[in-house]
Amino acid sequence: MNFKLLLTFFFTCSLSAHAFDKDFKTVNDRVPLEFNYLFDSLKLMIKTPSEKIRMVGLCQDLDQNLGFLPKEQIYLLMKSEVIKNVLEYKFKNVRQFDISILLIERLDKELLSRQKYLTPFSLWIWRSVIAELRSRQNQGLITEKSFTVSGFDGEKRIQAERFRRYLDYLLPWIDKMDSLDATQFNVLTKEVSWNILRRMNDRSLLFKRYSSTAVGDSKIMIFNIPERLTNLHPEDIKRMQMDETPLSLKEQGEKEKTEATSAVESITPTDMSTISDDISKELDKKVP
Repeated sequence: MNFKLLLTFFFTCSLSAHAFDKDFKTVNDRVPLEFNYLFDSLKLMIKTPSEKIRMVGLCQDLDQNLGFLPKEQIYLLMKSEVIKNVLEYKFKNVRQFDISILLIERLDKELLSRQKYLTPFSLWIWRSVIAELRSRQNQGLITEKSFTVSGFDGEKRIQAERFRRYLDYLLPWIDKMDSLDATQFNVLTKEVSWNILRRMNDRSLLFKRYSSTAVGDSKIMIFNIPERLTNLHPEDIKRMQMDETPLSLKEQGEKEKTEATSAVESITPTDMSTISDDISKELDKKVP
């Protein structure tokens, strides 16, 4: 295999905003819709070779660590990790909002103007937050007046108190939905996606270690990862991790010629007399 050509292929693809190997994908019936949105959006958003190799590596690990669990367990684990880590993502300087029907209508209007620019994962988050607010509106908790627990009695007050605690997770996202444009929001959800993948991978290691009794007899494939994305020479992986652009054949030839000339010019008589002795082989991601 010509690893230099393979590396050049990776860098050529990275010039396109939408480029990633089309055969690198999830096995749809084994992952939840939320994760599919995350996966497809991350493929759209990543630009550099280092990001690409990072994503492939994390997915390889998930395949290895979760593949022996029952399909239903894999599905529920991935679904819960996506939702949990979206809600628990840490934000700074979150503004407060009057939670009312007026806010829902404003978010609906803003979504209409932005949705065609949002990635699938960003769009899922937008729609999920609005759906949560609509649900509380249908329960009578969100009205024309600003939401406050003290405005309810009895069973309704218990529901209102639970919603108040849930707002601790929703308000940061409402703040970002209200203040960021579509591009900025996509950048945010890209970072959240990396966080989810990393934490999901950490969790998968625990499952592999402590859930031996739940392991099935056969391995389930969660991702389709083409062999061309995994069979890379260590030097090519190193270059990709550093986002180095590969040299053309002409540039490589000139580089080797310069290095050879420099080496010859630096040789001393002592070096020449012992050169035969110096030959050696070279290698080496709760709601209360």
